[in-house]
Amino acid sequence: MADPNAVLERLLSLVKSRAPGAEARAQLTLGREANTRFAAGDITTAGDTDVNNLSLTLAFGKRHATATTTQIDPGALAALVDRTASMAKLLPEDPEYVPVLGPQKYEPGPSEFDAGTAAFPAEKRAEAARGAIAACDKQSVIGAGYYYTTGLENWLATSAGLSAKHQSTLASLTMTVRTPDGTGSGWAGAEETSARDIDAPGLTRAAIDKAVRSRSPKKLAPGEYTVVLEPAAVGDLLNFLIQALDARQSDEGRSFFSKPGGGTKVGEALFAKRISLVSNPQDPKTPGTPFDGDGIPLKSLQWVDKGVLRALRYSRYWAAKQGVAPTGSHSMYELSGGEAPSVQDLVKNVKRGLLVTRFWYLRWLEPRELSVTGLTRDGVFLIENGAVTQPANNFRFNESPAAMLANCREMTKSTLRVPRGGGVLRVPALLTDRFHMASVSEAV
Repeated sequence: MADPNAVLERLLSLVKSRAPGAEARAQLTLGREANTRFAAGDITTAGDTDVNNLSLTLAFGKRHATATTTQIDPGALAALVDRTASMAKLLPEDPEYVPVLGPQKYEPGPSEFDAGTAAFPAEKRAEAARGAIAACDKQSVIGAGYYYTTGLENWLATSAGLSAKHQSTLASLTMTVRTPDGTGSGWAGAEETSARDIDAPGLTRAAIDKAVRSRSPKKLAPGEYTVVLEPAAVGDLLNFLIQALDARQSDEGRSFFSKPGGGTKVGEALFAKRISLVSNPQDPKTPGTPFDGDGIPLKSLQWVDKGVLRALRYSRYWAAKQGVAPTGSHSMYELSGGEAPSVQDLVKNVKRGLLVTRFWYLRWLEPRELSVTGLTRDGVFLIENGAVTQPANNFRFNESPAAMLANCREMTKSTLRVPRGGGVLRVPALLTDRFHMASVSEAV
C-alpha cells in the first residue's frame, strides 16, 4: 500500500507548481471492502476490492471545483491537479465558499478499527452464509443475505497545513427470510465495528422466526395505531429527523424547527420528556471520525435533552453568517432515555396495537412538517391486551419522526446499533401512540 502522507505531500507540492495561487483540500481513502451474497440456497456472489480513492478540491478565490481519481502514481496526480484547476477557472464564483482550514487539534476517541475485521477472510463470510442456508433448509424457508466488511484509512490534508487521519472498520450482516407460500417474511440485521460481534446464527434464527410467525396475516384496516417499533424501524424514521437538524433550513423558514414568526425552536420542548439524542465520538458505544469532511473537530453535542431541542447543525458558511461556531457534521448518534428491559415489556403496555419489525422505501412527504411516507416490511404483528396474538398485513404509513418521539410512551433502556451503511446510529425499541397507517399494502 502506498504511503498516504507521501501521496498527499506530492499532490500538494504539485498544486503549488501547477496551480499557483490555488487553495487545496485533498481527501485520500485507502483500504479494503469485501462482501458475500447468498440467496435461494446458495452463495451467489463474493467480492474483495482494494479501495484507493483520491479527491482534490481547488479554489481560486471563490471559484472552485472537485475531481477524483483511483490512481495515485505521479502522472495521475499531475493530471488530477491540471483537470481540477482547469474546471475551477471556468466556473462562476461561489458566494458561499469558505477557505480551507489550517492545523486543528482533535480529541482522541475510542478506536473504531479492528485488524481482524479489516482482514476478515472470505472463508469466514462463506461459513456464516452456509450456516444461514442450512438453518433455512431445516425450517423449509427461503433465505437471502448480504455480509459486508470493510477496513479503511481516511486522510485529509489542506494547503493551509491541516492534516488528519482516521482508521475504521465495519462488519454488517443483513438477512431476509420468506416462507414458500409467499405470505410470510422476516428480517434481521446487525452492524458492528468488529466482525466478532456479528452473531450470524442469532440473526438467522431471528429472521426465520419472524418469517414463520408472519405468514397468513390477518387483514387489518388502516388508521391510527399504538405501535411498538423495533430498533430497525426506529432508526429508519430517525434518520429523517437527523437530516432535518439543520440551522440554515430552520433560519430560512424551510424546516419543522422554524418558528412561524421567524427564528428556531431551539430551547422548546418538542418531544416526550424521556427523549435524548446525542452525538459523541468519544463514547465507546458510538465511535467515529473525530473530524468532518472539512476537518472541523467534532465534540460531543446534545441535540435533544429530556425532550427539549438544544442544538442544530451549523455549517462553516452559515455559522460565519450567523456569528456562531460551526458544529461540524457528526456521523454518530444515539437515541436514549428509556427504562423498559425489553421489547416484550413494551408490548405488555399495549392494549391493542402493532409490533413493527422495520420500514422500507421511505421518502419525504413535507419537510417543513417533517412528514415521511413508507411501507412496513418483514413482520407486522397484532398486539392485544399486552400480547402478540397474530400476524397482520403490511401498511403504507404517513408519519413524522417528531410525532413518533412526541407521542413516545416508553423505550427500551438498551440501545442497538442498526445497519446504516455509514456512521453509527444506536437506538432503542420504542412504544408510541397515534401512528398513522394510511393504507393497506399487499406486499409481504
